[in-house]
Amino acid sequence: MKVAYFSDTFARKERFGLARFAHCLFTELKILDVDAVPISAISDFDNEHPEWLSASGFRRLRIPRRYLATLWSLIRLPRLEWFYHDFDLLHSVDIDYPVATNLPWVVTVHDLGPITHPEFFSNARPWLYRSLLKQISKRADAVICVSETTAQAVRDNVPTSLGNRLKVVPEGVEDYFFEAADLSSLTPLSLPPGTPFFLFSGSLNPRKNLVRAIRAFAKAADQIPHHIFIASSGGWEKDELLAEIASSPIAHRIHQLGYVSDEQLHALYTSADGYLYVSLFEGFGLPILEAMASQCPVITSNLSSMPEIAGNAALLVDPYNEDDIAAAIVKLASDKTLAQHLRSAGLARAREFNWKKCAQRMTDIYAEVLEARS
Repeated sequence: MKVAYFSDTFARKERFGLARFAHCLFTELKILDVDAVPISAISDFDNEHPEWLSASGFRRLRIPRRYLATLWSLIRLPRLEWFYHDFDLLHSVDIDYPVATNLPWVVTVHDLGPITHPEFFSNARPWLYRSLLKQISKRADAVICVSETTAQAVRDNVPTSLGNRLKVVPEGVEDYFFEAADLSSLTPLSLPPGTPFFLFSGSLNPRKNLVRAIRAFAKAADQIPHHIFIASSGGWEKDELLAEIASSPIAHRIHQLGYVSDEQLHALYTSADGYLYVSLFEGFGLPILEAMASQCPVITSNLSSMPEIAGNAALLVDPYNEDDIAAAIVKLASDKTLAQHLRSAGLARAREFNWKKCAQRMTDIYAEVLEARS
């Protein structure tokens, strides 16, 4: 089979979130000899073409995304196969809008945030998502959700039942995070030497809840010696965050590292005494598992998909309650027995998720869809 692997994040320079999903799944599909070809309406590489992108067979559509999304949502034209004729199946890997096609269509839904939590998305266009859901319910041969939480959100918001077309296929953890970290990779970051710390990573937007996490950390600071390291390249909450840090009584213990490589992120996970992931909403929450695979104890939220992913291997807190977050920080920093238990339990939990299993299930779904269409 030849699969049109439609992903608007595949050609991003920074591989986190949906971009990480797109690359990890693509790599494993190739290992399984699936002829997947990445297609996108956007790319960060307009004036350059790195070797890895060329090797992937990447194709970029000629119509700008803003026009394409509107056309595909309103009139279902032009069809993808008008541009490319050589595919058996289309997989929308990470998409905010429908794709016009008569090919068998598989869709991965990571979350319905722009509909269920529009306040957390700066460019939320609920009408576009509702158009996507309407077309999915009518035309998609399989709808794959990354968590049961996301699957339930789809059930609650699609206009008609999807029946057995709805599947849950969890994400995986790269083998890399289970291996020994190269701590020398942290040297360029100029971290305070010998400083115990908690780690935050991810984009700076309201749903990540970092402002509240910093306030909670300030409440805990007089009981522990730790600092907090923030690994992020930015986001639309950045100005509020900078103001919060500047006014914090522990500003000297808050360190912004900017964007870090995967190698550095793994080393940070490994070196941290705890990972703070107190988001207000997630479709999956892959960093929870990456931290666990790196044997870093995790503090995460007791809502959305996070309890589903963390299982019994993390400290769960009310992310809206700064005192609850602060108490968990103090508890983890002070109780070495608890920390070791979470390291062991987290490692075991992370091993339950892998990209090979995800890709194999995806391949099975492709085959089921093609057989049903034949």
